Amino acid sequence: MQSLDTAQFQAPVPGMSLMTEPKNRPWETPPQFSDAEDALSFYIKKLTSPKKSAELLGILELGYPVANLIDAVTLGGVMQGLHTIDVAIVIAPAMYELITAMADAVDIEYKNGVTDLTSGASGSLLARASKIPEAEKLKEEIDEEEIQNFAESAKEGLMAKPSVDEMQEI
Repeated sequence: MQSLDTAQFQAPVPGMSLMTEPKNRPWETPPQFSDAEDALSFYIKKLTSPKKSAELLGILELGYPVANLIDAVTLGGVMQGLHTIDVAIVIAPAMYELITAMADAVDIEYKNGVTDLTSGASGSLLARASKIPEAEKLKEEIDEEEIQNFAESAKEGLMAKPSVDEMQEI
């Protein structure tokens, strides 16, 4: 085990993050999606693909909470420069509805991961977004057809051989 004196010399120097070239990191450049609807469409397309939906539902089956999964996915999008953190907060409730509908379609029990949406007791993005009117509007606008298409394809089974059209999308 390292001593405290040795460990402190291996840590980054304070201010080291300010020494890189400006605009060198993906989150320091303008985001790819500045509109919440565009970002949500990107995630819907990605999460409802056969491969990603199988991975997503497998994670939920293992007991990982939906709210934490949404936080991980959207914060990863922020770090990749796809959108800003405020867009992540706005789209979180709509993504929650999509993911829980997908899980319900294949009868997977899941943990929601949200303790109290009204008081904001949870630290998740979903809890923070519960009071944003734009987030509620996006949540209502989730394309029911996308959820229905997923439910129909889920009846065939997650491990079923993808159709020719699905293979071309991948």
